[in-house]
Amino acid sequence: MRTTRSGGKFLIIGENIHATRTLLRKGRHIVILPDGSEAIRFETPAGDRNLAIPTAVRESADFAAGKVKHVAAAVQVLVAGSEPDAADARAYIETLARRQVTAGADWIDINVDEVAQDAPTQRKAMAMLVVIVEALGAAPSLDSSNASVIATGLKASRDPSGLILNSASVERLDVLDLAASAGCAVVASAAGESGLPSGIDDRVANAQRIVAEATERHIAPDRIHLDPLVIPVAVDPEAGADFLAAAGRLRASLGPDIHVGGGLSNVSFGLPGRRLVNDVFIDLAVEAGADSGIVDPVSNDMARVFGRDRSSRPYRLAADLLTGADPYGMEFITAFRAGELAGEV
Repeated sequence: MRTTRSGGKFLIIGENIHATRTLLRKGRHIVILPDGSEAIRFETPAGDRNLAIPTAVRESADFAAGKVKHVAAAVQVLVAGSEPDAADARAYIETLARRQVTAGADWIDINVDEVAQDAPTQRKAMAMLVVIVEALGAAPSLDSSNASVIATGLKASRDPSGLILNSASVERLDVLDLAASAGCAVVASAAGESGLPSGIDDRVANAQRIVAEATERHIAPDRIHLDPLVIPVAVDPEAGADFLAAAGRLRASLGPDIHVGGGLSNVSFGLPGRRLVNDVFIDLAVEAGADSGIVDPVSNDMARVFGRDRSSRPYRLAADLLTGADPYGMEFITAFRAGELAGEV
């Protein structure tokens, strides 16, 4: 949890232990071992360690395209259980989790959907990660498209009431049922029965409906984290403005106890300068009424987020991009390419 510009509280669901996360093969985190194989180099309190990249990751299309799904790699090695590689994988997950906690995460989001195609392996992976994260004193956020994987994470937890489930929607009421049974918090999405919402009214109507469903299940407002859904502005130039307007309307209509947030960093997908764009969007979202978010607090340091000069050119360029005043970010991208945003992104 961090303090906002106005002195309020901002709850953080740290997003980094997600099986879709990638590193560049040519980046500083990937090293060539003496046998010619590639490994992930990471730092621990006891010194540097190397995580071997498993065959399934090395044979993937992402790897051929120059990317390493590093979280998926670690979890695959962990599930395989062969020492000493499994010990390295465990240490890698612990390193990621500690960084999130140190940066202010209240929960750590865990998603293993892309670790394997089969549900039994996903369930095993989720249970193992819950145990690792909780052993560090952190609270997991359980994220999966499969409710049985979330249920397995709940069973593995030593304190299910302290978890958060990500996420419920009108299409996924079973996740609400799990949250109600465990007495834990839940991310409640504004996704509709036919997919993503269109515009502000759809977001508000879907969000109010899922809140009504949660209330019927006796889930308290302060256990609900409403997600009006963030769509990348590179896809829809009005998406940022629609989210901000929906967040404001939901805060006004549902009161101060319910939490409003969601996957705020999604807004910058496909854009350069993501750190700056995400910083500004978090600040704008809080101003609109958000008080929580699924973000990476390591990349988006909250002291910097809420301390940025709103009158500065970098801030204004990002804000115009996010609110639709600069559709598709032509001015922002031009400034980025000209080097005007150096040091800000």
